[in-house]
Amino acid sequence: MRRSLVYFWRINLAVILGAAVATAVLTGALLVGDSVRGSLRDLTLDRLGKIDYALVSQRLFREGLATELGYEPEFKKQFESAVPEILLNGTATHSKSKSRASRINVHGIDQRFTNLFTSDYENSSDHLSSFLIKKSGQIFPSVIINESLQRELNAKIGDQIIFSFEKPSDINRESLLGHRNTANVIESVRLTLTKIIPDRAIGRFGLRPHQSLPLNAYVSLSVLQKALDQENQANAIFVAQKKDTYSTFAIIALQNILYKVLTIEDLGLILRQDKNYFTLESREIILKPKTVDAAKTIAKDLNAPILPIYTYLANTMTAHGQLVPYSTVTAINTPVEEPLGSLDLINGEPAPALSENEILLNHWTAKDLGVRVGDTINMSYFVVGPKEELLTQSSHFILTGILPIKGLAADPKITPDFPGIHDADDMSEWDPPFPIQFNLIRHKDEAYWDEFRATPKAFVSMETGQRLWGSRFGNVTSIRIGAGFGFNITKTIDEFKRRLLENLIPSQTDFLFQPVKEQGLAAASGATDFGMLFIGFSLFLIVSGALLVGLLFRLGVEQRASEIGLLLSLGHTVGSVRRRFMKVGGILASIGALLGLGGAMFYAWLLMVGLRTLWLTAVGSPFLFLHVNPWSLVLGYSVSLGVIIISIWLAVRKLIKIPTPALLAGVTTLVKEVKPGRLARITAFTTLGSAVVL
Repeated sequence: MRRSLVYFWRINLAVILGAAVATAVLTGALLVGDSVRGSLRDLTLDRLGKIDYALVSQRLFREGLATELGYEPEFKKQFESAVPEILLNGTATHSKSKSRASRINVHGIDQRFTNLFTSDYENSSDHLSSFLIKKSGQIFPSVIINESLQRELNAKIGDQIIFSFEKPSDINRESLLGHRNTANVIESVRLTLTKIIPDRAIGRFGLRPHQSLPLNAYVSLSVLQKALDQENQANAIFVAQKKDTYSTFAIIALQNILYKVLTIEDLGLILRQDKNYFTLESREIILKPKTVDAAKTIAKDLNAPILPIYTYLANTMTAHGQLVPYSTVTAINTPVEEPLGSLDLINGEPAPALSENEILLNHWTAKDLGVRVGDTINMSYFVVGPKEELLTQSSHFILTGILPIKGLAADPKITPDFPGIHDADDMSEWDPPFPIQFNLIRHKDEAYWDEFRATPKAFVSMETGQRLWGSRFGNVTSIRIGAGFGFNITKTIDEFKRRLLENLIPSQTDFLFQPVKEQGLAAASGATDFGMLFIGFSLFLIVSGALLVGLLFRLGVEQRASEIGLLLSLGHTVGSVRRRFMKVGGILASIGALLGLGGAMFYAWLLMVGLRTLWLTAVGSPFLFLHVNPWSLVLGYSVSLGVIIISIWLAVRKLIKIPTPALLAGVTTLVKEVKPGRLARITAFTTLGSAVVL
């Protein structure tokens, strides 16, 4: 009797342990999913600090834009701060060891940026900006780097590091006027290392949701602006939202506030006012087609006269064996009427409308080439080929008229500020982004430049100019607009600005805030569900544990088969007997599942250690740590308990089906002799044969 009782309790203990194992594996798998998501969420919050929204532009804009944004009353209601920054990608080289690190992030910051982060390490972020101040006796400006970059460079405090990065440019580098030479594209600055910060908080800052550690370098905003020759400029704005006013519609409100403070200049456009007209130009030299279309539509609505202009640079103009080098040529619609300017022939008549192959020359050029009306002028010029290579092309024109150098023919303002050309004192000092044959430049050309600068020497029709020199970047360099009907020129400019901003702002992708924190948290939640993944991996253990519990419980019940038979013979119903044993099984399963929760946390912790060490190459992140979600414990406990109860129920149900006399006799299994049929034998041999082949 005593031996039977000991055996019975051993079986019950085994049932409890089986339930604990099944619960530990199932709940532990759920905790693994919680831990991965929680770890990624922690990384997002750590790398972004207080930053909720970010605007990063391809071009530089006013640093004061962030300040004006922060002054808006609507902004103060929902948001805490707007911080400007210059964010560049580049490389770093140790000045002595020549150790090199690529794909680094160079941040131009000030105290406002460090206030977006809090740190618990020595010299917290509130004082971090003090390390960017140049100390007495220090030759080069200061730089702060994170530990990851320090390991790449093997640098120490006081070492000098050379940072190289691409200079932002308003002019696209793929266009004719875009610089391609490395010396003009890449800027380098030598800095002194004054602080190394840990790879957390501000040291881990990055906008992209990525598990690898960034290589960050922090420079004073003013130092980086000076290195780029872009005083008071920035290319990024970071916004922190007040937590007590958090709203899913905040980004819409933020975008609308930004639109209120944006100006024409922020969009890279320039308005120059003259006495009777104003001119719309672009810092990109060529106006974008959307801008041109908008300007034409607005001018039409205002009933204002408009004159699109496209000025290009010809390499040579030749006729009768004579050559004039490097002349600006303007494409324009003729005749031109006041108040937008005048373009008259040398006999005083207005310049006629030009057909496709006709050209007008000013008096100086016509005399230099020795040509008269009706002569043929050959013009060569650069165009950008399909592989961004410079190609020389040429066209022939018939001289239709000769212009005196007055009016538009004496106006250097219709030529944009070509880089490397407009600010040169002499033609011999030109430094454009395309090759120049200085041997072609004569003394008379220098004299023309000294007197007339970039005043066009020739005019062609707008249709011709756009066909020959137009590109995907546009085909208009400026637009002159006169006063609208019923407006003076000042009122026309104000109305034009307002309407142009309304028209262009929605298409300005450079000025769109992104909800970086929300996106980062969504990416963390939407990552691979490691909980389901590990449940799949552990399914065999979970099912095996449940089956084992069922088998062990049945084995325990079988020891009490005669008791079951006695209860049934005394009149107890099958249901009451089943409930009696299910109650016992439920208690054992509950105890086992409860113990399994502790094992689940240990199991999940162990897997987290494995994921950030042994299996690091598979997951790519060493920052995975245990996160215990109470709801996962409840779910794991409930599901495990349910599976185990079902297994116990099936075991009891099968045993109770045995007749009462057999149970009283201690019989727990009924064996039916079944003679296998033909189909069974065929199936058996077929399966065996398939197994052998496999």
